[in-house]
Amino acid sequence: MTPLRTLLYPELEGFAPHDRAGALERARRQPFDWVELAGLGFGVVAAAAVDPAFAVPLLALAAVPFLWRRTRRALREELGDGARHGARA
Repeated sequence: MTPLRTLLYPELEGFAPHDRAGALERARRQPFDWVELAGLGFGVVAAAAVDPAFAVPLLALAAVPFLWRRTRRALREELGDGARHGARA
């Protein structure tokens, strides 16, 4: 596990080392909630409203926090399910 990944996703520490990559992949495939969708939509609208030279960096800045939020939320949910069922080592 890279130090950056551990810093960005501290929830991964709750998974067994051999399951961390799979847990992260599953988390990235989870659906967005309404806050994340609204944030991504706002980012798209804001990027479309500015000069095209700034659109891509602005979209990246607006989207990354919501993608990160979705992944961390899904990891916490999976950890919660595992804690209730005793599935995590």
